[in-house]
Amino acid sequence: MNIKLIAEEKITISELKEIAQEFYITMIKGAVDIEKGIVVFGGEYHIDASAFLTEKTGSKSDDIWGFNIYLDQPKEEWIEYRALINIKPVHGNRSMIISDKKIRDRIQTLVNSKIE
Repeated sequence: MNIKLIAEEKITISELKEIAQEFYITMIKGAVDIEKGIVVFGGEYHIDASAFLTEKTGSKSDDIWGFNIYLDQPKEEWIEYRALINIKPVHGNRSMIISDKKIRDRIQTLVNSKIE
């Protein structure tokens, strides 16, 4: 499984498109640790990216949120905040879609800052 961890470096659109070929072609799943500012792209399911973050960086599941990027959409509209790993009733998020605008904005800033 092709999963790419982006911490300090950046990833290009071409690299994202290459990773996306493994499962969804024009869409790529990912997860972000909003406390550490680390993003992971790839995997068949968001839990793949989440597990990668937990195992490789020691991220806590409370800090990890899932997203999708639609590579054929404009950058302002390409992130979708829907993932099973986003169901976190303890944090007030009772659905797959992230309801907290502050968390969505943080994810958008982090994800976009990691892509060239």
